[in-house]
Amino acid sequence: MPAADDLIVSSYNESGPVVIEAVICEEPESGGRYTSLLMDDIRVTEDGSQVAADGRVLLTTSDPRPFHYGDAVLFRGTLETPRAFDGFDYPRYLALSGVYSTAFQGTLELRPADEPRPFLVQLATANNALDSAVARVLPDPEGSVARSLLLGRRGLLSDDVQDAFVRTGTAHLLAISGLHLGIIVAAILGILLVLLGRSFYLYVWIGLAALWTYAMLTGMNPPVVRAAIMASTFLFAELAGRQKHAPTALAFAAAAMVSLDPRLLWTISFQMSVLAMGGIVLLFHPLRAMLESTSRGLVARAPLDLPVSSLMLDVAAATVAATAAIWPISAGTFSQFSVVGVVVSLLTLPLLPFALAAVALTAITALISTSIAAPFAWTSWLFTTYIVKVIESFAALPWASVSLSAPEPWILVVYYGTLSALPLAWHVWQRRNAGIQPRTDSTREDRRGSALHYALPPLLLTATLIWAAVLSAPDGRLHVSILDVGQGDSILVQSPSGRTVLIDGGPDGRRTCALVDGRRPFWDRSIDVVVATHPHADHLGGLLSVVQRYGISMVIQPAIQCDSTLYEQWRDRIVAADCTVVSAARGQQMDLGDGTLLHVLNPGEMPLSGTSDDLDNNGVVIRITYGDISFLFAADIRAEAERALTGHAASELQSDVLKVPHHGSDSSSTERFIAAVGPRIAVVSAGQENAYGHPHPAVLDRYAAARTELATTCSHCTVEFVTDGAQLWIRNDSPA
Repeated sequence: MPAADDLIVSSYNESGPVVIEAVICEEPESGGRYTSLLMDDIRVTEDGSQVAADGRVLLTTSDPRPFHYGDAVLFRGTLETPRAFDGFDYPRYLALSGVYSTAFQGTLELRPADEPRPFLVQLATANNALDSAVARVLPDPEGSVARSLLLGRRGLLSDDVQDAFVRTGTAHLLAISGLHLGIIVAAILGILLVLLGRSFYLYVWIGLAALWTYAMLTGMNPPVVRAAIMASTFLFAELAGRQKHAPTALAFAAAAMVSLDPRLLWTISFQMSVLAMGGIVLLFHPLRAMLESTSRGLVARAPLDLPVSSLMLDVAAATVAATAAIWPISAGTFSQFSVVGVVVSLLTLPLLPFALAAVALTAITALISTSIAAPFAWTSWLFTTYIVKVIESFAALPWASVSLSAPEPWILVVYYGTLSALPLAWHVWQRRNAGIQPRTDSTREDRRGSALHYALPPLLLTATLIWAAVLSAPDGRLHVSILDVGQGDSILVQSPSGRTVLIDGGPDGRRTCALVDGRRPFWDRSIDVVVATHPHADHLGGLLSVVQRYGISMVIQPAIQCDSTLYEQWRDRIVAADCTVVSAARGQQMDLGDGTLLHVLNPGEMPLSGTSDDLDNNGVVIRITYGDISFLFAADIRAEAERALTGHAASELQSDVLKVPHHGSDSSSTERFIAAVGPRIAVVSAGQENAYGHPHPAVLDRYAAARTELATTCSHCTVEFVTDGAQLWIRNDSPA
């Protein structure tokens, strides 16, 4: 806590509107529609003057502008005291980071920086560039997992993916801690020892350089720096040829950091860093010897005595050592004990260094060219797909984890006492068996130089990628997916030839991109046409992320202006995307290939004005036809636009499938409009238990009276239509 005689920012909690100037002290974390900003260097405006206040403020905002670490901001709003929820002591959790005040929404202004950009801000900028580069070339969820593994951006993951990591006891993978860096160090040393040997300890110096380069790539956040210091103690002990003194060096480093900031003792990242590196220091060599002895018998008849096999043993030993050391803390932190944790860790963690290396190369090359980055991106996709699929498969088991409270102190004493005794037991066993030499097989030694041994892994990798690409190729049918983006609209259209149209992006770009990626080939990072029907947040908000993540050829939007921050950001981003922008008008037509046609039905030549909502009523209405099957996407048009359409384009409205206008609001779906369209199936895109009451009961009655089958995304999740031009099939993602 700040000193008693200092002004504390929390003294303004629940005291009404305040005006503060602050600096964003960590890279903002986006959770979809909202972004969390941690603000420090607080100066409160009182009676026309500014007063410095201790403490930090955590702000949650839906402001779509890109904020970054080091930005100076002016905030106007209300401060609140953090409150506990669902048994979680949220105030204590925030207090460990010096946060005693929270805020929701308010208004923000970017202010000019008072000083030149410091080194850490420049690192954060480089980190953001790497993050954007990976996002452009890797689909989700693999892309978000890759960015989390490489850059520590855990907030990018969906709730389902995060829960899968927690249930399988692998959540520590998503935080850059001592475990993370310990496994990386083990892999680096294994590779360098094979390539360079022990001459002049080059493998240690290069390992140190690689370790701190990686720390800088992640932005040098305090938890990463602490973990890097811990890992460095292990390397310096190796350099001094005194691995037996590594525990002392590790304890000294931990004590030094705690003396500078005693609050570290209660932070999970510090505890995991110390324990993970302690586990590697104490247990690595005994586990490495046991694994080598076990593997020698298992692979005696197999051509697996490769340099990489030694590397895999190093990584596996480091994995087991670090995981064993952090297990009680991890279980207590997440209140779960994973029954499958050890198995999942052994199946995934040995591949972590290779996944990180592939993602790092992907990020760096994508800064230069997405084309150059493509082979690395495909390799990264393969590694991260394997990790995600293994974790999700085990997480789906009903008995994968059990609820668990924090271990009792006596259990911790017994557990860590046993772990500490294992190295001593190993040394005793080693001395007793010092005279026994393992049998060597000269024929296996001769096979070390075989070119096949070196060629086999890349050949298998290439074959797997080719088959993955073949299996994800277009199937010659039209696919129309009304995506479950919550309270908003987003429709993905994929023509038989593979051309794509995305109509709106929903409110949450992260969610929309994940849904789009799940229905696209992993190697295709382009969208042919994006239709922004109108500039409301529940349709346009997600498109801000879409234009950054994909190569967009064309944007179709209404020729109307909107005075909002969101629309300004949209205009800036489509300019930066350097794509063709077309103003929508009735009568426009586009050939999507193989006889798939896109028709624009609204807005008309003269935009509607003076209506209940001109932005809604001048939204872009699209009709897509393929053979005998047609789809009508009615945006958020209201009764006025429906009336205009039935008067001027009635003959063009008839469609088999209708995306219901305005989420099923009672302001739309008039009887005359429904009769003109005559849909067999209508789909409402709306969020579960939304505040607007969509779809309205009266609207449901109208479609029932017209004998139209109705589906909703809030009940059926994503609704997908597939057609060959003659028949129509419907699928949905509902677990029911």
